[in-house]
Amino acid sequence: MKSTVAAAVFLVFLLCAEARGESSFRCGNEVVAVGDTTYAVLQECGAPDLREIRVTEKIYARRGRDFYDTRIVRIPAGSKYEGVSSGDETWYYDPGPTGFVYVLEFAKSRLSSIKKEGYGSAKGIQSWEERRKLAR
Repeated sequence: MKSTVAAAVFLVFLLCAEARGESSFRCGNEVVAVGDTTYAVLQECGAPDLREIRVTEKIYARRGRDFYDTRIVRIPAGSKYEGVSSGDETWYYDPGPTGFVYVLEFAKSRLSSIKKEGYGSAKGIQSWEERRKLAR
């Protein structure tokens, strides 16, 4: 009876831990954590495979009212974005087919959540050193 209760408690603990996501992310020898800035993550981990930046743009004005729309700009590794961002971004790190893809979400340029997805693709950047070079 005790083992059944213990197993149930353990299962609930695992489900809760999975639902809240990760609190830190290891990239090579470095570790970044929720609360770090985009600059700090870029310095520690290098360029992500893909950045999705949410950009709010004024689409038109009518009768003294401005109307805005939000769109997502996708930027592959090694590319630059010259526009203005609100700091709300999603970064994807794909370590290749032997590792998991990590999704880092930023709110106002601070790391707000870290999620682990399925295995990466063969297109992923394998080396953390190569990522750091792309970030410069």
